[in-house]
Amino acid sequence: MKKLRYLSAALLALTLALPASGNEDRYKGMDKDEAGLWFAMDKAEDSIKTSGARITDPKLNDYIQNLTCEIVGEACSDLRIYLVNSPDFNAAMAPNGMMLVNSGLLLRAENEAQLGCVIGHEYGHFAQGHSLKQWRAIKDVGNANIFLPIAGALIGMASLSEFSREQEREADQIGFDKIAKYGYESAECSKVWGNLIGESEKSVVKRVRKRSQKTKNGVFASHPVPKERLETLSVMASETPGGDKVGKDVYLNMTQGFLAKWLENELIAKDFDRHIYLFEELKSRGRHAATLDYYLGEAYRLRRQEGDKEKAMEYWQMAATGENPPVDVWRAMAEYNRRAKNKAQALSDYKTYLMKAPDAPDRALIEKYIDRLQTES
Repeated sequence: MKKLRYLSAALLALTLALPASGNEDRYKGMDKDEAGLWFAMDKAEDSIKTSGARITDPKLNDYIQNLTCEIVGEACSDLRIYLVNSPDFNAAMAPNGMMLVNSGLLLRAENEAQLGCVIGHEYGHFAQGHSLKQWRAIKDVGNANIFLPIAGALIGMASLSEFSREQEREADQIGFDKIAKYGYESAECSKVWGNLIGESEKSVVKRVRKRSQKTKNGVFASHPVPKERLETLSVMASETPGGDKVGKDVYLNMTQGFLAKWLENELIAKDFDRHIYLFEELKSRGRHAATLDYYLGEAYRLRRQEGDKEKAMEYWQMAATGENPPVDVWRAMAEYNRRAKNKAQALSDYKTYLMKAPDAPDRALIEKYIDRLQTES
């Protein structure tokens, strides 16, 4: 709780600070609370722009920006979208129009409709001024126990991202209405939460498992839990079916080039049971099978339970016979075979790796392995 008090005090200081000289017109007409909060978010946005965590690929950014504009309509001119390399299933909306979309969300979304539901939800928070309302409520109550996540260490962002259950439901309704209005299949909204429930239940991390459970205390106490959201959005879809647009193929094609990076991000959390479940699910949802087989092998290798080394090798072999597999799969198999004293196969795999990746950064090391294996043969 001490950390929360420090964070609350930090945002309070920013809220009470006067806007920088020369920017007064931007905050004209706002009261002190609103001007201070916007000033804090503007400073955070300046940090985001130059953050190494940003995904700066122009094509992907244009694609997500255009999808956002399709979902929110004319209000798009008030928003600025930043894509962030972070494995968390999340997006965040700041009151000054800055929206963050995490790679963890982009990885898990199956199509444009599902991503659009989340983007529409975040826009709902913006349109209804939930951040300012929540900040004022926190200041009025003066309760340091109210959850207030600020200044993510990865990107240096200050943001308000926890809202009341009522505000979350309101944002859900807005997101749902937006995608239905623009012809997307509204049933996709509930699938997002159904997928997240299945993944969370496989986790060995307590806080992740709790995502799908009702809690009376803690940071999720103010949120409709995923099961409740799934049920509510399913009822909405039965009453308002929307259109028949899904946008799966174009979405998978636009994000395919980032799949390996995003899967690597996931493995950093070392929640391997959850990763194995998620990667298998992503395969079934149409993500690139050979890439996922390689990272499934990595998940088993890193988990290190009995039989996992052999399971890892099975997935790497599947990856190697798939369409456009990652070249690292031959390095992984070579390492496995070298340690298992399968020298001939290790030698073959190392040579295949260098043939497919002639500019590999570890080429000098691999050549040493090859020389040693050839000498020992």
